Amino acid sequence: MHSNTSACRGLGRRLSLGLVAMAGLAGSMVASAAPVSIGTPFINLESRSANSIGSSVGQFMRIGAVSVTPNGAAGTTGVGTHLMPDGSQISRNIFFSPSPVIPNFFQRLLSDTPALRGDWQLTFTNGADSATRTVNLSPAAQHAPFVNSITLSGSSTNPTFTWTPPPGATVNGYRINIYDKDRIAQGLGGQVTSRDLLPGQTTYTVDARDFTVPGFGFQTDKNYAIEISLIQTKDNTTNTSNSNLQAIARMYADFRTNTSGGPAVNLPVVLANGSYQFDITVVPGQIYYLDPEVAIGYDFVIGDGDPNFATLDLPEDIGDGLFDIFTFDAAGQWTLLAADWNGADLFDFGVGGVSRFRVMGIETSAALDPSNTTAFVTGVSFTGAGRFTGTQTPIVVSLPDAVPEPGSLVLVACGLGGLAFARRRRTG
Repeated sequence: MHSNTSACRGLGRRLSLGLVAMAGLAGSMVASAAPVSIGTPFINLESRSANSIGSSVGQFMRIGAVSVTPNGAAGTTGVGTHLMPDGSQISRNIFFSPSPVIPNFFQRLLSDTPALRGDWQLTFTNGADSATRTVNLSPAAQHAPFVNSITLSGSSTNPTFTWTPPPGATVNGYRINIYDKDRIAQGLGGQVTSRDLLPGQTTYTVDARDFTVPGFGFQTDKNYAIEISLIQTKDNTTNTSNSNLQAIARMYADFRTNTSGGPAVNLPVVLANGSYQFDITVVPGQIYYLDPEVAIGYDFVIGDGDPNFATLDLPEDIGDGLFDIFTFDAAGQWTLLAADWNGADLFDFGVGGVSRFRVMGIETSAALDPSNTTAFVTGVSFTGAGRFTGTQTPIVVSLPDAVPEPGSLVLVACGLGGLAFARRRRTG
């Protein structure tokens, strides 16, 4: 009995020493863990246009931080707390949203309501460690307006973008973000470059040095989206750090760099239904070149309140260069205006113009890539001054059968009764 008691006491001492050693090791690990660090916390107003990169569309308030380390992949979580006017406190999670350019980024979009303006306390936690920063947005802050008329020109290796700021708007700077759409399709962070510009600069030429993340150099014949943002700062200076942002308006457009020379092309954004949305300031008598994805035809429609289409300038180097042009008649049915129209000639829609038209006759043998927004340059002019906010929708076929694809895109059979397919060269 005595020997059993001694053995138990010896075991107890060894267990106690083991627990003390484990506690010491745990304490050493906690002491040596990197503390949570918050870099560039922010709160600002966000306006986001239609886009194809999965970004939320509309007007919001945004909170977060450009860099939190350790980041979310290492277990860090974020939360924002705010005292409401009635004295209650609300909390909102802040999400880890990395990309190759900003691998430690956290953000959260909120509804922009007066009750949510003011101070927010941002807290980031990793294990037993946490860090807190306070950010503030003035109740008087207003959303910034979008730029418009984004064009693409120059060479495929160094394309140049230009844009038009809204008249009378305060501009403290611009931000250029470029997204790799293939990475987005793979569920990866798509942003591969970011560059801030001074307020007087309304042009940007892609420079390979702007792609600073290893393995993400700029490539030709690749699908990208560009975001051109108008920035207004809290102190009305050109300091465009996220911590000094008061309002940012993000305008998106899609492009692919396989052009060389030629006119400056107005870029659209690809909508979820496959149409292309433009936003261009127009004047009568000037031709604007539109260049969305193509297949065997297009439907062109003006936006509400836009001036009508006046003339049409089609490419002459696609297929045989001959096209069929349709418009709506008084009964709302497609009617043929011109058959086998030579793309080298300017087509005039006549007095008053038209609000919509359709172009058919692009051979499938032309093999125009439906994902390429710079494959088929179409010029249009307008009957008056204003904004063109209309759409261009591709009419597509499945190769090799050359049968129109059903689904969300416009079906060729709708309204045409197969008329275009009864003509020559339609199967390529």
